[in-house]
Amino acid sequence: MKNNYNIYNIVVHVINLILLGTIGFLAFFSVVNISPAQDPISDMFKFGLIAFLLVMWAVNYWFQYKRQKWILPIAGTVLYVAIALFVMGVVMPFLHYIAY
Repeated sequence: MKNNYNIYNIVVHVINLILLGTIGFLAFFSVVNISPAQDPISDMFKFGLIAFLLVMWAVNYWFQYKRQKWILPIAGTVLYVAIALFVMGVVMPFLHYIAY
């Protein structure tokens, strides 16, 4: 039983490190901007997106670590990716269109 607990913790930590690395990758490339034209509204939305992704990641990670059920790393990761893609692909462009 102890070995199963250790394997679960390793799986949860690896999955969440990959998700956190993806958020860091997105954050780095949203900050690095080589174009001369700066858009402060777009920068504000990028910051809001990164903050939303980090909060959503923290809740997902806490829920997986506390419950310790094997379906949660798979379902939590799939839901996280689906929600993140929906927010990045639909919600953020819509909000940017409204604000502009």
